[in-house]
Amino acid sequence: MASSVTKGLAVGAALFGGILAGATANRALVQLPAFERIGVIPWANLTRAENHGIGSFFYLVVGFLALLLTVATAIAFRFDHAARGSSRFPLYAAVVLAIAAAVVTRGVLVPAMFSLRAAGDNAVELRRILLINARWWGVNDALHVLTFALNLWVLTDLWSNPKGI
Repeated sequence: MASSVTKGLAVGAALFGGILAGATANRALVQLPAFERIGVIPWANLTRAENHGIGSFFYLVVGFLALLLTVATAIAFRFDHAARGSSRFPLYAAVVLAIAAAVVTRGVLVPAMFSLRAAGDNAVELRRILLINARWWGVNDALHVLTFALNLWVLTDLWSNPKGI
């Protein structure tokens, strides 16, 4: 049976990964279609306002914790001699996808969002930024949802199998 540390980290990875996957699914299914209807200037104003106060830290903290706990679960799993077997593939795949999502976020999405301030109310530039973000949000959202699904698979394996494998 897997150790309580490995199981606890897996619970944390699934919890924070679920929050992140839910937030990104909301953006893909609800917010993006709404942004297309309201136009780029209201979208930019909403996005600028959203990224102040708690909004400036929410995604950062949740995303970092989801990544950290997914990686920590893999490390704990690797050194937990009681936890072997079928959880290996989904766990290591979750780590790869979580890192890929972090690279997309930091390499593409964050710089594009910082360019909102410089764009002001230039509708052409704001449309360009929205299109870049929408394309990469789709990739990023899929990575977060798949990572969450893999973390759930690991969690199910760790808690349902009496041998913890």
